[in-house]
Amino acid sequence: MKIILFLALTTTLLFSSLDAKALLVRTDVTKLNDQQYQANYQFYNDGQSSIDGLIVYFEYGLFDNLALLSSPIDWDMFVAPAQDIFGFQEDGFVDGLALASPLLAGETLSGMSVMFDWLGALDALGTIQRFETYDANTFAVTSAGQFQLNKVQAVNAPSGVALYLISVCIFGLVFVTSRRSRQASKNSRNQHALMIGKGEAP
Repeated sequence: MKIILFLALTTTLLFSSLDAKALLVRTDVTKLNDQQYQANYQFYNDGQSSIDGLIVYFEYGLFDNLALLSSPIDWDMFVAPAQDIFGFQEDGFVDGLALASPLLAGETLSGMSVMFDWLGALDALGTIQRFETYDANTFAVTSAGQFQLNKVQAVNAPSGVALYLISVCIFGLVFVTSRRSRQASKNSRNQHALMIGKGEAP
């Protein structure tokens, strides 16, 4: 009986601790060119406790040339690149620390924007990223999770092929319209000449 109570208590505490630090991450990603992306991050505290420290990881071999474009107000953030240290492949990361007010339960934190080069074979859409939250006083990790990059939208100018196809379509439309106009004019002249031949024209 004591064992059952112990297991029940342990399970309750485990799920309580996980729920106490639930962080939901949403992203808005823009493809700047063939390899470069910009990602804007939004963090929602779905737990019961405040969050004053968080880290977002950028996997080694997939993300390169990380650059922090902007940070949330009253948060100190810095970026560390992914690198190989004596054969150990370390992920890059962005570390954020609340300077004034932490992210309270039910609140949303916006303003973190990162630019990076994508090295993956497939598009960055759907890529899994890891995150952690930590206690700013003890630096102990309080939660960890994953999320997907989404909403990839291209801002590239039309390619040469696209411009060529558009030009061909416009030229074809102008050609067909002009040809129909000339044919209609020719038919009108022929009909007028026929009426004159029959003595019907005024």
